[in-house]
Order: sequence, then structure tokens, then C-alpha cells
Amino acid sequence: MSISDKARKALLELGLTHYEIKVYTSLVNHGYLTASEISQIANVPFSKVYDVLASLQNKGFVRVEETRPAKYYPVEPKVAFDQHLKNISSKIKQNVDIAVSELNNLYEKKGLKEKSNVWLIRGFGEIIARIRDMVLKTKYEIFISLPIFHKEFESLLSLFLSLKLKNVKSYILVSKDIPKTFLDFIKEYGEIKYAGKMFGGGIIIDSKEVILLLPEEKNEAVALWSDHEGLANFAKNYFMHLWETSQSIH
Repeated sequence: MSISDKARKALLELGLTHYEIKVYTSLVNHGYLTASEISQIANVPFSKVYDVLASLQNKGFVRVEETRPAKYYPVEPKVAFDQHLKNISSKIKQNVDIAVSELNNLYEKKGLKEKSNVWLIRGFGEIIARIRDMVLKTKYEIFISLPIFHKEFESLLSLFLSLKLKNVKSYILVSKDIPKTFLDFIKEYGEIKYAGKMFGGGIIIDSKEVILLLPEEKNEAVALWSDHEGLANFAKNYFMHLWETSQSIH
């Protein structure tokens, strides 16, 4: 019984050669065979069959019974491939460690650094659009600081449901000037606390991105956005300092 083209392709991608596939499948089909029988059944040249069998033994697919003549038999496929997977994973890890070690040295010698973005955003329309983008791609946690409520924020309320559906942890700091209707709505979607003094508002997501709401300039809303992880973590640490000293809302 032959194997499908799909299975043959999978075996090739797993590192077996065409001859190895022929020999192993022949043994799986027929059980104990001599080298001569394998050569005939698998249609592998007899001059090649011992090398192929030795390779399969080394990879853990074939074992040999020391009889006269010697007989070869297959290792159970699940057992063989589990071990093969471990061997491949170990080899990949070793190669990755070698490559990363040398390439990191070159990278550090050149003084290359990952580029981070810092943007100044003007106008509530642009700021709301950026906040919407941040909230939609949040995966784990979001920290929100709202010292002042702007009517434009109402367009973001529907996004809180998406955070809840993704099991995102939400921490929200507000001032006592925030409307009760807004508080009643967002209480369903995260932990909320009243903060005393907050020097500006902002949002931090997954410790990777931050947007800070700055004082208005000439009656125009201004914010600073960045995907610099150092800045995001600094902002998160400041937020958590405020959080620890703030009053819970029940």
C-alpha cells in the first residue's frame, strides 16, 4: 500500500529523503525484511540500501535484528516521529543559539537600535482615531487616566465591550469631575478608582504603546503618542503609583 502525495511531501519536509521514504513505508507495510527484500520491494538500488537503512536507524525510524541475514523492522510511526521531532527541535535550538550569538555581537558592534516612533498629534479627531486604533489592538491590559471628560470620548464607549470580550484587564483612573452616567457605563468593563491629582490623562496598552493628553494649544487638543516600550513602561509605573493611592469606586 503506497502513501499519498500529501504524506510524501510532509515526510520530505520533515527531512527524509526519497529513498528513506520508500524504505520506511515498505517496512511499515511488510514488517521484518532483509536488505535484499527491501531493495526489491522499495525499488531502491541494492548498492544504496545499506546507506539508507543506516541513515534511518540513526534517525530512529528503523531497528535491526541481528540474524543471518540481518532483518530490519520499522519503529512505530508515532514513536519514531515523536523522537524525530525532539531531535529536530534540539538541532534547531542549537543552530538558533549559534546564529543569534554571532549576529547579536555584530548587531551590538554596529550600535544598531530598534527604531521607535514618537508623534505629536493635534486635534480631537486625530487623537480619537489613534486611541481607537490602540484599544482595538489591545491584547492583555489597558490603563486609562481621565482627569477631564471630553464629549468626544463618548464615541469610544462601544470599544469597551470589545475589551471585555477579549478578557483584557482594564484599569481606569478618573477625577470626581467625570459625569456619573459615564462612570455607570464603564464600571461594567473594568476596575475604576478616583484619583486625587492627575497631571494630564492618557492611555497605555500592553506596556508597548502610550498616548499622553497634553494641555491644549490655542484651543486645539494636543497629544503625544509613542510605541517606545521604555516610555510606555515609565507611564505605566507612574499610573500604578497613582492607582495604589487612589479611592475605589463601588
